[in-house]
Amino acid sequence: MAEEKKGANPLATGIAGAVIGAAAAAAAIVLSDEKNRKKAEKVLNDLQQEGDKVLKEVTRIAMELKDKGLKALPKAQKILKKSPKKE
Repeated sequence: MAEEKKGANPLATGIAGAVIGAAAAAAAIVLSDEKNRKKAEKVLNDLQQEGDKVLKEVTRIAMELKDKGLKALPKAQKILKKSPKKE
């Protein structure tokens, strides 16, 4: 049985396009006001700063885990070499 490739449903594609278009229009209207643009810019800057903090923390934790894994690796290899072989 050959699998048939199914394309996107034209109705769903049309609805998604309409929703995206409406959202873009709403964003354009809201951002046309300078006060709203300033608010949006502040929110985006705050989100970026928070994202930077999270990224630094995740990177720090990942490096700690990597270091722990590298330290445990030689010990694990010694244990495996000493264990009796299964035949």
